[in-house]
Formats: sequence, structure tokens, C-alpha cells
Amino acid sequence: MFGIRYLKADPTRYVIHYHNGRLRHAGAGLAFFYYRPSSSIAAVPLTSADVPFIFNEFSADFQPLTVQGQLTYRVQDPERLAGLLDYTIRDRMDEYVSDDPQNLAQRLIQVVQVLTRARLQELPLRAAIHASDEVSAGVLGQLQASDGFKTLGVAVLQLAIQAIRPTPEVARALEAETREGLLRQADQATYDRRNAAVEQERRIRENELSTEIAVE
Repeated sequence: MFGIRYLKADPTRYVIHYHNGRLRHAGAGLAFFYYRPSSSIAAVPLTSADVPFIFNEFSADFQPLTVQGQLTYRVQDPERLAGLLDYTIRDRMDEYVSDDPQNLAQRLIQVVQVLTRARLQELPLRAAIHASDEVSAGVLGQLQASDGFKTLGVAVLQLAIQAIRPTPEVARALEAETREGLLRQADQATYDRRNAAVEQERRIRENELSTEIAVE
């Protein structure tokens, strides 16, 4: 009524309320009345967020790769983030006036992609497809030390690269090569067993012949 409204935020929301350009409230889980026509309210989520990603890159030997994983982050400095991106809400907590809150995750994934690309371009195909843990650990360390993330007020909690895969055609070629190698090893093992059996039979025969000669 008469533009006066009531706002009650969850403990996982950091609310910043400006009235006529002056800061009136700032904190998590606040509840207050405000005058809508002259108020501006920003609400920044404080919970950790999981962002899945998938993108394409190349190995050091110019082979295409698909990288799939998940980034986990949380807002560490909500006032700093709200000063850089527009988290102003309309009438509901989850209704923002701009796309900045949705675009934040994409910005973070772009940084992950750039750092992942730099590492994959140092690895040949065979090494790259087995380097998920190594690449994720290295990129995570760079993200946590990044000044850009600290400037945003965001902290990276975890980075998990679940798979680094070649194209289906290259995967089939690698499988075929591995399979042929295993078949060759199996054939060699069979050949070795046959040779061992023949050699054993020859020794037995020689012993029998020696025994016959000795008896005669």
C-alpha cells in the first residue's frame, strides 16, 4: 500500500538496500520495510554454486578434444561483486533487472577454458586423454590464485574435470591400435608356449634316446 513493501531475505542472501542513493541496509538474512519508488535493492546469493561445462580444445599434436567437468564457486565478498555486476532485484528475490547474475557463471567458465587450453596444448593426444586429474589440479591452483576472481569477490572451491575425450573416429582408431597390440601379444604368447612345448619334447626325446643307447 502506498508503495511501502516488506522484504525478508534468507540467510543465504546478502541484501544491499539503497534509499534515495544512501545505503540503508546491508547484510545476510535481513528483514525490513522499504519505500519502493525511491529504493534500490540488490540481492547476492551466498550459497555455493555448481556450474557444469563442456568445451572443445586441441592437444599439442593438433588433435581435437572434448573437455567435460564442473566448477564449484561461492561469493566471498558480496558487496564487491554487487559493485561490479548488477544484482538489483525487481519485486522478488530471484527476479533480477539484468542478466549479470546469469552471466557470472559463463565468465568463470571462460577463464577455466583459457587455462585448460594452455595446459592441453602442451600435451600430446595420448597424454592428454589420461591427464584429467593433472589438468584439473593445475587449473584449480591458478584459479584460486587469480587476482581476477579476487577482484570479483568470488572464491573457487573445486574444479573437477570428469573426462578429456578425443573424437569418436580417433577413439576408435586408438581402440583398434590397442586391440591389435593385445592380439599381437596374445599371438606371441601362443608362439612362445608352442616353442617351449617343442623344446621340452625335444629334450625328453633326447633323454629317452640317451637312455636307450646306455642300455644297449
